Amino acid sequence: MSALRLAASGARADLPGSIGTGLVVGLASALVTVTGVLIESGLRLPGPEGGMLVALGTSFAGTALVLVVLVVAATTTLALRRRRHEFALLRVVGATRGQVRRQVSTELLLLSAVAAPLGAVPGMFLARWLDQALRDAGLVDAGYTSSLSPLPVLAAVLVVVPTALLAGRLAARETLRTAPTTAVRDSAADSRRVGPVRRVAAVVTAVGGLSAALTPAVLPGAMGGALAASSAFLLIGAAALAGPLLVEWTFGRAAAVSGGRGSASTRLAVGNLHGFSRRLTAVVVPLALVVAVGTTQTTVDRALQEAATRQLGDAIGTSMVATSDRGLDADRLARLAGAPGVTGVVPLAGAPAEVRVDDEGPEALAWEATRLLVVPPDVERAVLDPGVVSGDLADLAEPGTVAVSSDSSFETSTGVGDTLRVRSDGHETDLRVVAVYDRGLGLGPHIVGPATPAGLGVDATTELALVSADAAVRVDGVEVVPTARHVATAASADAGAQRLSTLLTLMLLLFVGLGSLNALVLLTAGRGGEFRLLHRTGATPRQLLAMTGAESVLTGLAAWVIGTVSVLPAVLGTSVGLVGWGVPVVDLPAYLALSAGVVALAVVATLVTAGRTVGTSTRPAR
Repeated sequence: MSALRLAASGARADLPGSIGTGLVVGLASALVTVTGVLIESGLRLPGPEGGMLVALGTSFAGTALVLVVLVVAATTTLALRRRRHEFALLRVVGATRGQVRRQVSTELLLLSAVAAPLGAVPGMFLARWLDQALRDAGLVDAGYTSSLSPLPVLAAVLVVVPTALLAGRLAARETLRTAPTTAVRDSAADSRRVGPVRRVAAVVTAVGGLSAALTPAVLPGAMGGALAASSAFLLIGAAALAGPLLVEWTFGRAAAVSGGRGSASTRLAVGNLHGFSRRLTAVVVPLALVVAVGTTQTTVDRALQEAATRQLGDAIGTSMVATSDRGLDADRLARLAGAPGVTGVVPLAGAPAEVRVDDEGPEALAWEATRLLVVPPDVERAVLDPGVVSGDLADLAEPGTVAVSSDSSFETSTGVGDTLRVRSDGHETDLRVVAVYDRGLGLGPHIVGPATPAGLGVDATTELALVSADAAVRVDGVEVVPTARHVATAASADAGAQRLSTLLTLMLLLFVGLGSLNALVLLTAGRGGEFRLLHRTGATPRQLLAMTGAESVLTGLAAWVIGTVSVLPAVLGTSVGLVGWGVPVVDLPAYLALSAGVVALAVVATLVTAGRTVGTSTRPAR
């Protein structure tokens, strides 16, 4: 029999596992396709809008690709572990290691080669559905339509198919590296051995995750906070590598502490979790990802908003802020300065521009849209304090100068005395950096004096004014509000941007959640032989259901603990990097909802599947 026919027969024999694996591969392909469409559309879009779209796509791709690798690998591994006995029997009847390897690879290649392109089709429609959210967020103009081509589909296939093949080869490796008779015997239970390479990889990944969480200690600001957030995924990866050891140790101690007390169902549940540590790890990792992904994404958004609010509040020293829907022209500023009780007015203007951030990459990535904050160079620090760390804002009185935030300084590798390439209306010029300041999240990444926009040929629009006053101020056509109220409104996330962030996060959670659900169903549905054996030795269907119920609760709690422990360093690092030392910023409602959802998903999916599997396994044979 050819390898192709043998692979097709194996896929048909394990139809639930093939369907479950194909479903996850298709979902992963859809997620990668959405990322590819965002990046391709940004590269095809001229101007700063293209750069912003590419930045969004690459940022989303970083998280999405990590999730795709972890979820696809866990699902493929679980589906093939259900068939260890089959592979061991093939070895007994004479199949060589290479033949079994070729069967596994051919089977996964056939499955993923079909599922990946099929999954990419809804991914393209999903990307087109995001167009309106992108327009509402202000990333693109009102006439934007995403570019659809075969390239994102090809990228999805090139990412997902090798991931599934590699996971399948690793899953079959344990059965193939032992003698045939030993493989048949060991296929009835999980091996508790974890190789030295896997142990070292787990330690290195864990150290990398903790090191990433400490990044804000040497790189404060938005960049350090973003790197700290990545530690959650590294720690989840370390838990996946060391999972069998952790599960065996945890439930081995639980069994020893219980001392055989408790009901028969509970003792069976603890014994199963202790004995089948590899099987449990393949289920716990996707569930833990749900907690880690959701908490990390929402916490980073909240920390950025909190940091922007604090920085803007610390920067403004006046008691009131004046704004106007039609802008503050010279007449309104004069009437505002002459209002009773007003002792000082400092106008702040804005000018659109583009900044060159990359000299070697594609043109769409070379320029980044920005808004220059125009500040009088002689403004007192008691009125507006950007938190200058080097240089002097007084030098902004000279044309062709700019002050940059710490994050912008790191991104563009510029400091005091360097030049920054700026473009406006097609006109490019070099601005000399005269100062670096800390409060860029609140005030923006670039500050210039009034003489610089005029040299660029840009009209600066006065958007607000800092008002020093002894009493309430009223001027027709001008809204004067307390500074605290203005800060809360200005630093809050834009509704369109918040909606886009929520949609992208929900897409990630939906993928991981469906992958977790699929893993739970595959695991429980594949335990028919185990339930049948327990029933023959005296266990009743009710006891079997009680056992699986206890296992599901413990599985959900284990996933919650791993997810919480993995996300804790990321939350601490992000908070320190963005808002400084103090009470960590965390999206507690999202964390509690995700924690409860993980446990509920584990219990419901397991019990629903177990009800049918136990009923079939314990039904008397005709």
